[in-house]
Amino acid sequence: MTPLKVAAIQAVSHAKSWEEKWQGADVGHALELMREAAEQGATVACFPELYPLVGEVAICKEAKALGLYVIAGLARGTPASWQNTSTLISPDGRTIGRQTKNYPTAGERDQGVVAGDAFQVFDTPVGRMGIVICADFAFFKDGVETCKREGADILFNPALWFALSEAFPHTVVGRHMEYSLPIIGVNLGRSDETLRDFPFPPAGGYSTVCIPPPVTDLEQLWDWFRNKPGHIDSTEGFIQTLGTGEEILLVEIDVDAVRRFPGYFSTRTPGED
Repeated sequence: MTPLKVAAIQAVSHAKSWEEKWQGADVGHALELMREAAEQGATVACFPELYPLVGEVAICKEAKALGLYVIAGLARGTPASWQNTSTLISPDGRTIGRQTKNYPTAGERDQGVVAGDAFQVFDTPVGRMGIVICADFAFFKDGVETCKREGADILFNPALWFALSEAFPHTVVGRHMEYSLPIIGVNLGRSDETLRDFPFPPAGGYSTVCIPPPVTDLEQLWDWFRNKPGHIDSTEGFIQTLGTGEEILLVEIDVDAVRRFPGYFSTRTPGED
């Protein structure tokens, strides 16, 4: 299988209020960022949670024009009652999957968010993709464990950390080490000002991508640790983290190598007897 080029798009919202987000204030810029990711050679582009919130038709059209898989943060419903989804769009412009957020925060519920009730893995010609949104990934384990058990090759974590974003990389790295999957953690970038109807000051950034080394057994893994770039304590080469502003992080993932990876500590799937 040809290695995947995945773009983690740490976008910054242009909307000044939730009303503006629902009106599509971020859609045009989302399309620009998709084009930028495609120009860099991306096969798959992942946006943060709730970005751009609306605009599915336009994103599908642009995905088809670019021949790009896209994971977009889209609302499913109306402002009064809606689900927070990360929607998977194929290179032919079709919506082929929706992953809901199953554990919305109190603030989201106040905004009308209705919880989902299932996690799934999306089987595509370029690999099996799992998506676990923000708090579902950071504070609960059933989503990640379901994706691992059902054979995900790559796990996407679209997020909107409204505070303590410097902790976001630690969460992503911890899950990566525990489950031995490539994890694409994509947080919303920090803007100069927050939404007018949002109670917290500006925060965001530190999107993080972790990819296991291309080894096939434990002996190769030990050799990799002993001889890796930057020496044994360095994260160079398999953990990458952005700053706070808008940026695209492009990484290459060898799905065949991921499927052969023995895991850092055990080949047992968490939850198995």
